[in-house]
Amino acid sequence: MKRRNILSAIALLLGTAVSLAQGVKQTANYRVVPLPQEINMKTGQGFTLNAQTRIAYPQGNQTLKRDAQLLAEYLQTATRIRPALTTEMAGQNVIALSVGLNHANTEAYRLTVNKDRIVIAGASAAGTFYGIQTLRKAILQTGAQPFTFPAVEITDYPRFGYRGAMLDVARHFFNVDEVKTFIDMLALHNINRFHWHLTDDQGWRIEIKKYPLLTQVSAFRKETVIGRNTGQFDGKPHGGFYTQEQAREIVKYAADRHIMVIPEVDMPGHMVAALAAYPQLGCTGGPYEVLKSWGVAHDVLCAGNPQTLTFAKDVLTEVMDVFPGEYINIGGDECPKTSWEKCPRCQARIKAEGLKADGKHSAEERLQSYFMSEMARFITAHGRRVAGWDEILEGGIAPNATVLSWRGMEGGVEAARLGHDAVMCPVSHLYLDYYPTKDREQEPLAFNGFIPIEKTYDFNPVSPELTPQQAQHIIGVQANLWTEYMDNFPHVQYMALPRLAAACEVQWTMPEKKNFDDFANRIPQLLSLYDKLHYRYGKHLFNVDIRVKGASRGHAVQVELAARKGAQIHYTLDGSKPTKASPLYAAPFEVDRSCLLRAIAVYPGFTTQESTEKLVVSKATMCPVKFNVAPAAKYAGDSPCELTNGLQGNLLFNSGRWVGWCDNDLDLTIDLGKEMEVRQFSIRTLVSPSQWIMPHRGLYIWISTDGKYFEDIYDLPADPMPADKADYIDTDNVLLPMPQKARYVRFKLLSERKMPAWHPNAGKSAWVFVDEITID
Repeated sequence: MKRRNILSAIALLLGTAVSLAQGVKQTANYRVVPLPQEINMKTGQGFTLNAQTRIAYPQGNQTLKRDAQLLAEYLQTATRIRPALTTEMAGQNVIALSVGLNHANTEAYRLTVNKDRIVIAGASAAGTFYGIQTLRKAILQTGAQPFTFPAVEITDYPRFGYRGAMLDVARHFFNVDEVKTFIDMLALHNINRFHWHLTDDQGWRIEIKKYPLLTQVSAFRKETVIGRNTGQFDGKPHGGFYTQEQAREIVKYAADRHIMVIPEVDMPGHMVAALAAYPQLGCTGGPYEVLKSWGVAHDVLCAGNPQTLTFAKDVLTEVMDVFPGEYINIGGDECPKTSWEKCPRCQARIKAEGLKADGKHSAEERLQSYFMSEMARFITAHGRRVAGWDEILEGGIAPNATVLSWRGMEGGVEAARLGHDAVMCPVSHLYLDYYPTKDREQEPLAFNGFIPIEKTYDFNPVSPELTPQQAQHIIGVQANLWTEYMDNFPHVQYMALPRLAAACEVQWTMPEKKNFDDFANRIPQLLSLYDKLHYRYGKHLFNVDIRVKGASRGHAVQVELAARKGAQIHYTLDGSKPTKASPLYAAPFEVDRSCLLRAIAVYPGFTTQESTEKLVVSKATMCPVKFNVAPAAKYAGDSPCELTNGLQGNLLFNSGRWVGWCDNDLDLTIDLGKEMEVRQFSIRTLVSPSQWIMPHRGLYIWISTDGKYFEDIYDLPADPMPADKADYIDTDNVLLPMPQKARYVRFKLLSERKMPAWHPNAGKSAWVFVDEITID
């Protein structure tokens, strides 16, 4: 997708401020995020907000009274005017809230503005609330008066009824006020489902009165690993929990903003924290310890122990008493079966229930289905609906389960074909714990992946593979925030915003009305509201974009720099820090030597953070690559010359810089264009065991002058990786004793093929990832 221009919107805001200084009325802009379905501007005078303005709600309607109070608070924050409330719906200078709009969508609203009145009529109170949010976001956040809402009629409604966001409070605990702020963030973005991930291996966060050790023991860990499972720890105890009274308080706070809280108690995996308090519920009996590091634990609940089922049902009974919403999420993800394979009680349960392996599922996977079905029946019997991650499809699924498709689109597609509701939240687009930019060196620590705001915005949750009837089972979209690397709430905000705004437009706006160019132009108005609310957010949309392609001459690259309209781009090639005095970018330029490119964009009023790129130029640069074994389509790189384009990848496995082979060896040939002397070779590989990306098991190089006969010049087998879970980049440098004549160079890297025995996913297909190859 093309890069977009949002500076015009900033210029508009600045122009508005100047006009205010000259005494011109400030006017609302209804092109908010998410974009309303229909905005019909009307002729005639608009509505001017002043100190005499009142907010009216129907007498006796406590829900709309509460919404009127929230609107008054919103207006005071934005304009310093707090209208009084009234039940007198008639008259002038009134903002009137009502329900009863005749519309097929129960969350629809109509917002009408003329010189005398603003009327927000919802098909339900929730619809009215979303009209309030649109009115609130239409205000330019200068605090200036007088303020006018132009005459308009807006008819709006959401595309999906389930518009969710998940916050993980198990890896890091956030207090009640911080959770409430997160709920406020969701309300601002028209999100109506708060998925609250309350339990995991690293902490149990909800009080269960029948099992007091869950809050006395399971809620606290001794210390936390530093970085990505480095083996070093901070030595600081971490933990906390919510009493049932506090949880009820949060449920009400969310309900007051028309948000349903969906609690998740993840089972039967991700339960080490619970096992630390009640070791008899595990297959080995322990001892267990609340985990201090990240990843998937082999220790899980013993599905063959009757006490385990009793424990799970007891927990769910109290959870359902605290959380009155429609859904109860029981997780079901990432549950290794190794302990069940060795556990006599689990094997006895498998035999007693007649659970048998087939070509698709093992007996142990059938055991998980048995366990989850027991929980689902229990939840259903209490008048609730069960939800879980897409692993609940493995081994069979409970009849009324809603599937959260996180590993890709496939789980949601399969669920819809089976007649189950599905919520799309794929890791590829909606995991907001991934880096928002490729330039991770300047970012706070995050999960080792890359999801820019453009990618989130471009997500289409309804697969074209589905029939119209099946597509009706795609009931919504959810953004997820896992907090392994977020130990403070401002960091949570920074990772969420403004990508949450992109996600909310996926959730709300019809696909034919979505346009990233338009969205990017509307973002500054929302960012000004973030500032007013003291939300921390990323500003990567403004940064310099560095693009590289082949130069007019061989063994060189052409560099193009881009930023938003109105910016001046300054850059350096010698590694020095760029300033306003550095060379001013005017046109694409060529680079024929390795260097460090650093660039900034200077806008009126602010300068962006740096964008950097290490350019690596060699005899192989931009030379064509023939794949003797094709890479996986999912990781084929961003360009045809990805392995020779002069750009190096970092630890972000999905940045587009890495080319990957799954369960296959790398085998490719580079054509240097003509015969020349070669002596030095280098090839970089990514190692990220958590992503199933392993080191290679051997490097082999051949050279040829004619492309037919190849001479073997280098053979080096490699040992398997030890049980080390740290990520790193490895570079194989090869120097021949003497230069050799060659035009074609063939490389082969042997893959690990299967994950090793020490890995949680032992036996699964392994990857080998490669980026830049140089030849000199």
